[in-house]
Amino acid sequence: MNVLLACVNSYCQWAGVKINMGKTEVTGYDYKRKCPLDLSILQLGNGKPEIVMPWDPVKYLGVRLTITGDLTFERDYVSIPAENTSPQIHMDLST
Repeated sequence: MNVLLACVNSYCQWAGVKINMGKTEVTGYDYKRKCPLDLSILQLGNGKPEIVMPWDPVKYLGVRLTITGDLTFERDYVSIPAENTSPQIHMDLST
């Protein structure tokens, strides 16, 4: 993966753009062994991207999920506000 990041870094230097390391995250998971990959050696230019563990959610296309496919965080994000507003809706309908 460091080879890929070196290519990205070379392109950025050639194009004259900088990567915002504050917004750069990486994650890796070995699906066969069911364990996270060691990403501590990754480097992009002079910085290191933030490592997100496979069980921590990331927001991708507006949906909170993990790279293992767990949508629990999105369900919780949607259902908790819905549960809080549903008694109010019931009260409004009964009056």
